[in-house]
Amino acid sequence: MTSLGRSSVFQVALLALACNPSSSSRTVDGAGSAPAVVSPTPSAANVAPTSAPSSGRPKIVVASEDSDALTLIRTKRLEAKAEGRVLVVYVSATWCEPCRRMKRELDSGRLDDRLAKITFLAFDADKDMDRLVAAGYSFKFVPFVALPAVAGEPAESQQATGKGGEAWRELLAKLDAWQR
Repeated sequence: MTSLGRSSVFQVALLALACNPSSSSRTVDGAGSAPAVVSPTPSAANVAPTSAPSSGRPKIVVASEDSDALTLIRTKRLEAKAEGRVLVVYVSATWCEPCRRMKRELDSGRLDDRLAKITFLAFDADKDMDRLVAAGYSFKFVPFVALPAVAGEPAESQQATGKGGEAWRELLAKLDAWQR
C-alpha cells in the first residue's frame, strides 16, 4: 500500500470515531471548517437583554473570550430567557466531523422548526476547555451540549459518543426535551 493509501485509510479511521478533544491528533484533513457559530457578539456587559420573540430558527452566539465562562453563561441565559428562548451551551471543534455536519444542518435551515427556541452559546473545545472545566462543564467527546442552571453551572448535558459524522444526531432528543 502506498503512503498516500495508508494516509487515506488513517483519515477514514479517525472519522469513524467520536470526536475526543483530548486526542493528540486533532486535524483530520488539515482544512477543517469553522465551528457551528456566527459572528461574535459584543461583550456580555454591553448587551442588554431584549424582549423580542423567538425568530423561528435556532440562534447561534459565539462565546466571547473577554470573560469567564460562568459569567458569560449566566448573562446569555438571562438574555435568551427574555427572548423566550432556551440557552444551550454548545461545544464543538473545527476538526470534528460530527461538529461540522451539525454546523451544515444548522446553516441549511433544516433544523429551524425543530430547534426554533434554542440559543446556542458556542464554545471551541480547543480554545475554551480550561474555562469550561472551571465552570463545571466537563466532557470527553464533542459535539457536547449542556443546559445551564440559574447559577450558570450545567444542570443537564449530553455528548455525542457514537461513531461517524452522524453522531451529532444523538443530541437532538435532548435538545427537543430542553426547549419544551
